[in-house]
Amino acid sequence: MRVATFHTRSALVDRTMTTQARLAELQAQQASGLKSSDYGGLGSSAGKVIDLSISVTRAEANISAAKTVVSRNDMAASVLRGVTDILTHARSAVSGTRSNDELESLKNNAAEYLEDLKTKLNTQYQGRYLFSGSMTDTAPVDLTAYTAADLTTVNTDYYQGDGYTQTIRLHNGQQMDYGMTATVSGLEEAIRALSYVADGNLSDTSELKDVDALLVSAQDSVIAATSKAGNISSRLGEYVENEKNFITEAQNLAIGETSIDVAKATVLATSYETQLQASYSALSKLLSLNLADYLR
Repeated sequence: MRVATFHTRSALVDRTMTTQARLAELQAQQASGLKSSDYGGLGSSAGKVIDLSISVTRAEANISAAKTVVSRNDMAASVLRGVTDILTHARSAVSGTRSNDELESLKNNAAEYLEDLKTKLNTQYQGRYLFSGSMTDTAPVDLTAYTAADLTTVNTDYYQGDGYTQTIRLHNGQQMDYGMTATVSGLEEAIRALSYVADGNLSDTSELKDVDALLVSAQDSVIAATSKAGNISSRLGEYVENEKNFITEAQNLAIGETSIDVAKATVLATSYETQLQASYSALSKLLSLNLADYLR
């Protein structure tokens, strides 16, 4: 019996095991919807899927960094709008001063506005000072020893940070500057004008027009800086949306490489089940053969 059926039986067993393995693979694919549970089973598509996965991870990191910058930039813009409000009040106080007798009141008001301005510029967000350059753990404005000698001389002695401008690198190799320090022209002019008045340097109302002109220049510069911050946030917002779209496209491509056609897999599985049943039947008949039955 072994001599007569060995070759046929061995071939049939091998074919049955192959069919059984393929059926198991198809059933696993039907259950998961994936071609394979690991990269090894993806064949030539594995490299492409890995590259897509790396690209998605990089894009997600870019989005996170951009969102962080946008939130900080938006906070800085909010601070600048607060500075604009302070300057509006200061200009109102200057224009409302009509006589030398009112200079003392203006001096006190200027001191209050200067303190408010310092508080604004020393704003912290997420544990970082916004206007100190790279020295984000140092308050940028200290007016303790600061004195404005006149209305025309630029003086940034109040500044405690450095000149570093915050930047973000984008995926295409470009970078975008988004930070500013408390030494930009509008902020320096605002501190200079308010400090000059708060220190009691006005002896009469003749210099009020120069104070107002400096405050106007400061306010214009601050408004321009606020607008620039808004533009940066807008551009980064568009960048984030582009990265999100890229992630969606990359994930769809990866799905195309890793997913199966469930309907097709179902048809194939049915076919293999039929083949397997036929193989089992043939094996059963083959194993029931006995040479002795034919030698009687």
